[in-house]
Amino acid sequence: MKRVLFVDDDVDLLAATKTFLRKQGFDVATTTSCKEGLEILQAFQPDLVLLDINVGDEDGRLMCLRIKEQAEYEHIPVILMSANHEALTTYRDYRADNFLNKPFELSGMLNALKVYVW
Repeated sequence: MKRVLFVDDDVDLLAATKTFLRKQGFDVATTTSCKEGLEILQAFQPDLVLLDINVGDEDGRLMCLRIKEQAEYEHIPVILMSANHEALTTYRDYRADNFLNKPFELSGMLNALKVYVW
């Protein structure tokens, strides 16, 4: 079973996405904090990270860099997400593998995941 870590400060989006992905056969861990996300990353060992850019007062792009700077995690695909469409032009600066515009359709998000974990 493929594992996905989803970090976002929108608890409703976390819950809906977690339910959807579980129905698609994924094991999903969620959090509303980048700091906690890094802790979960170590214990959960996800196959992919979905990461909002604005997680409360934390910057998901910096979490992405922290993931990619660690040799044991740099292989894990990270998809950054934001409602700020201008972030699309800079996501690679933070070593993210892809970018997803918010709001998104769950089927579109699933297609983005399939590129990396199927």
